[in-house]
Amino acid sequence: MSRIANMWKQKEGRKALVTFVTAGDPDKETTPSLVLALEKGGADLVELGVPFSDPMADGPVIQNLLKEL
Repeated sequence: MSRIANMWKQKEGRKALVTFVTAGDPDKETTPSLVLALEKGGADLVELGVPFSDPMADGPVIQNLLKEL
């Protein structure tokens, strides 16, 4: 069983806090501490988004973020 499937099984019908962070936002050095802070704050699952190699495939928020990097 995967760790994610196991997490859902342990929740036994209770709600889970699933969070999302875009890798590299605001900078690549900050991303690990954001993930750890979300875990410490009670996140059951942290999704780490990686911008697609073609920014046009992502929405305008990600496109603008990539312009700033």
